[in-house]
Amino acid sequence: MEFVFKYVEETIFNLKERKHKFESLEKDERKIITIYGEINYIRRYYLDKETGKRVYLLDEYFKIPAKERFLENVETKMIKEAIETNYEKAGKIVSYKTEISKQTVMNKLSELNINEEIQKPANKRVVDNIYCIADEDHVHLQKGGIEEPRLVIVYDSVIKEGKRMKLCNKKHFGGVYKGRISDLWEEVSTYLEETYEMDKVKNMFILGDGANWIKTGLEWIPRSINVLDKFHLKKAVNGIVGKENKNNQKEKSEYKKRIYKSFYKFDFAETKEIVYEILAEEMDSSIRDGKEKLLNYILNNQEGIRNLYKHQRNLHGCSAEGHISHLYSARLSSRPLGWKTINVNNISKLRLIKADGNDIKEIVHNKRKVIEFKEVEKIRNQANKRIKKSFNVKNGSVPMMHFGTDEERMIFKKLLEYKAV
Repeated sequence: MEFVFKYVEETIFNLKERKHKFESLEKDERKIITIYGEINYIRRYYLDKETGKRVYLLDEYFKIPAKERFLENVETKMIKEAIETNYEKAGKIVSYKTEISKQTVMNKLSELNINEEIQKPANKRVVDNIYCIADEDHVHLQKGGIEEPRLVIVYDSVIKEGKRMKLCNKKHFGGVYKGRISDLWEEVSTYLEETYEMDKVKNMFILGDGANWIKTGLEWIPRSINVLDKFHLKKAVNGIVGKENKNNQKEKSEYKKRIYKSFYKFDFAETKEIVYEILAEEMDSSIRDGKEKLLNYILNNQEGIRNLYKHQRNLHGCSAEGHISHLYSARLSSRPLGWKTINVNNISKLRLIKADGNDIKEIVHNKRKVIEFKEVEKIRNQANKRIKKSFNVKNGSVPMMHFGTDEERMIFKKLLEYKAV
């Protein structure tokens, strides 16, 4: 790596174009962290003869921003590791024999500005049904309080893989949208318009636990149908009926049957009567209050329950809870951690980008973009030609990849994933 930096610097210094445009002033030393460890290199300071601006042409050649300690591939690898594991571990494994502090990893994550552009398909898809499943996680903050990163997953069909159902043509949306939930649903709505022939969709379902932020989606997506998912409905019914044991199993089971039958008939007046029977037998006031809240939850979601039964032939459950656990909780809330809001948002979004099969390299690249002189680009092109000609590199194979052990091949493959420059 040090040889590469030295060779490129000398190549630039000897270019005729450079001598015409830039005057060499002085040399100084800089340290930079690569995936192979920390290196020192010497760079020249140049003066633009026309504008009077000063520039390090070597740093411009490699597109290393001023005061930056890492090559771009190191920062990319650091962010990729940080969305999977804790900051301390991420800082230890991104660069050979060079440990990066967990504070630095956290700061780099905080600096990201994640705005993913929607990729327009060549042809819009024509489907009968589209499903939007929604839920949120609850993440503890460093200074107290809770942040709720939201999650919306759009898909249009399912296929069975063993005992599980696979969601087809999935697209994830989410992050922290405190006080601006309409922004989230606008993103979802824009994606749907760009991806599907919406006028040909027969059913547009929005499934969730009935929270107000989820119902906001009904305002943004035309002809959408609000559905309360079975998991939360069953949870409410079980909470109202109470725990079963050998002595009351028959009685509790009968109450459940009657409640579900009232749902099926869309008779919520009967639902209230059944619940009041249960409440009359409950002597503990705190338990009774809890059951009354669950009854209000059911009554506030009558439309969602009606649609659950009315459209049950086109529905196949709601897996939002499982996706929250896998995509958010596994990193953000399954352990006693305290977070900054910006990093809750960024990790949420980055994990969703990964779930969609996309790479985060472009996000890091856009953050580190260096404003260049046009003359620098010309010099880069000339230097590239000179370097390519002098090295005369030929393609070949790496013997280790054919004859090495599994561990050696894996290590070398990992190195090749992050180009040296």
